Amino acid sequence: MEMTENNLLSLIVFAPLVGAVINWIVGGKLKNELFSGVVASVAVAVSCVIAFMIAFGFGIAHEGALFIDKPVLDHVATWMQVGGFRADFGLGMDRLSGIYVCFITFVGLLIHIFATGYMHGDKGFYRFFAYLNLFMFSMLTLILADNYLLMFVGWEGVGLCSYLLIGYFIQKDEARKAAKKAFVMNRIGDWGVLMAIFLTYSLTGTISFFDKVVDGEKITSVFTYVTSNLSAEPMTAAAILGGGLTTIGVLLFIGACGKSAQIPLFTWLPDAMAGPTPVSALIHAATMVTAGVYLVVRSNSIYQMAPTAMVIIAVIGASTAIFAASIGLAQNDIKKVLAYSTVSQLGYMFLACGVGAFVAAIFHVMTHAFFKALLFLGSGSVIHGMHHEQDMRKMGNLRKYMPITFATMVTGWLAISGIPIFAGFFSKDEILYRTFAADKYFPAGEFPGNEILWVVGIITAVMTAIYMTRMMVMTFWGEERFHTKLDDDHGHHNDEHHPLPADFKPHESPAVMTIPLIVLAVLSTIGGLVGIPYALSSLPGVESIVGKDANHFEQVLEPIVKLKNEAAADSTEHAIGSEHSAVAESAPEENHGGHSPEAIAKERFLAALSVGLAAFGIIVGWILFRKKPLRKLPRILEEKWRIDEIYNGLIVDPLTRLSRQSLWKGFDLGFIDGIVNGAGEAVVSIGGVVRRIQGGFVRAYAAVILIGAVVVIGYFIYYGLKLIG
Repeated sequence: MEMTENNLLSLIVFAPLVGAVINWIVGGKLKNELFSGVVASVAVAVSCVIAFMIAFGFGIAHEGALFIDKPVLDHVATWMQVGGFRADFGLGMDRLSGIYVCFITFVGLLIHIFATGYMHGDKGFYRFFAYLNLFMFSMLTLILADNYLLMFVGWEGVGLCSYLLIGYFIQKDEARKAAKKAFVMNRIGDWGVLMAIFLTYSLTGTISFFDKVVDGEKITSVFTYVTSNLSAEPMTAAAILGGGLTTIGVLLFIGACGKSAQIPLFTWLPDAMAGPTPVSALIHAATMVTAGVYLVVRSNSIYQMAPTAMVIIAVIGASTAIFAASIGLAQNDIKKVLAYSTVSQLGYMFLACGVGAFVAAIFHVMTHAFFKALLFLGSGSVIHGMHHEQDMRKMGNLRKYMPITFATMVTGWLAISGIPIFAGFFSKDEILYRTFAADKYFPAGEFPGNEILWVVGIITAVMTAIYMTRMMVMTFWGEERFHTKLDDDHGHHNDEHHPLPADFKPHESPAVMTIPLIVLAVLSTIGGLVGIPYALSSLPGVESIVGKDANHFEQVLEPIVKLKNEAAADSTEHAIGSEHSAVAESAPEENHGGHSPEAIAKERFLAALSVGLAAFGIIVGWILFRKKPLRKLPRILEEKWRIDEIYNGLIVDPLTRLSRQSLWKGFDLGFIDGIVNGAGEAVVSIGGVVRRIQGGFVRAYAAVILIGAVVVIGYFIYYGLKLIG
């Protein structure tokens, strides 16, 4: 594979690390908010500028291409080399990681700027921004790593930073518990990634993402080896434990479930809302939680050979999407609504990966970063203006007091609901269509039950529109409920709650917080226009504006995630279209890229259906909650299906009892300490017996000496007589 070297990749990664060190050492002494905020923001800005420069060809030749057309590598150092195993501290940017790095650094910069206003007055201001910069360093290492092992270093780094930032308010019990929960559940997933890396090396002899030459040594990538030397595995349950590509795929997905909060490892993410709101926006909406999607898409060559693993991913993704959406319907904490929404949207992304729509998954990752970061920061603006109140039952009519926050959050609301032309419409519609037409994109050629998964996706889309409408209505419309006394006021608040003063009035956030909201609102509105599918861009009137071939996002990623069966499927579809349409034969443009008129018509119909259902969800939400914002919903949904209680009863409590009663009291105290203490007691007992010999009487000592002398003399006499005789 042709590539180029560029040492600026190192600067993208290490600039935030330098910012973290400066803030920790210098900022900790100065305790100056302006200094800490500027250092942290500038560090991310440096990464952002360089990322865009490399990705879009400023300072590096792209041979006429708008976006990076060949991998850019930076070999920093050889990390370890033992026998045939080699792991480099090497960085690489191709089109997949280029897209990720661009939106991560840009959205991350906006969140850093927002945080300077949100965290104003906090005693640990410098510490917070040191953690944020350290997180950016870890996330960029994860994305730009050119091999699985270095990627895992970044993977663990974002887990550590997540623990530090979720538990930032260390004096609050809720934050400490949430941080510990996130750390433990992510470690479960990390086991899967480690096992997958070990198995990958044993199977392929390499862990590299790129074909390259380092120090004169030719290194073959995992994906080249897999496609050149291995064949696709059968779609059977036995393949899961077969020790081949399917096993690797399942193990990688276990890691993705932990990091990206999928069933059964999803309960940590809603609890993570105990951290500051900018943390929720950066880590739990735009960046870290999408690392699992990146891992799966990066490994798409493996998954295309492991259809069983892909079916598992699709089923888990769809199940998580609808399950989390049902919980989001009844949450009253504004951040918890968005947290379950994030879990649900991540489910959409994995559904796309599972049916083979890897490009659609990454497209939704990007648009989701825009509108979910906007919604989280908007909720942060609301919380800031509401004196840290997060319960929507104590809000209402905030559009009167916070017009900028309201206007920007409306765009995020419409984007996540799937209303055109907002960004979420294009990416969500693409996932739903690709699920419906999964037989074309699925590597095995036929996906079992794809229509059922499509129905699940549609129902989830309707539920999303309903709970997001409920959130907006409870927050920005209706009567003001700032001093409403609730039945469960004694226990429903989180640790950030402070009673509102009697003369309290909400206020709009300062410009340092509203400007990032405005920028994200623009991206949430037009950010999806880079990925308009052909079926929509070729519509009369639309074509003259955007052009017939407007799916630039797919064109950029196609070389990275080209499906092995898609070329054959496209040619087959093209033949079918030609057979049934004389126009197609004389006018090939009507069969653009293998899309027959029938397929185009079907995609347009499904897009119109999804828009209609999204609008239906908004209308239902408006009717249900506009006049009764405190309408009671099923308690089981408010209690999150009691999943935490089930986990505690079946797993946590039994393990705790096992650890305490058997492992600690039984094995540690009883067996280990029993051996150690028993040995000590035996020595003491023997010493007590021996001590009695020391009576303190000289006559006794003389008698003992005499007896000893007699014994020695007697021995020698006996031995001598034996020799003579």
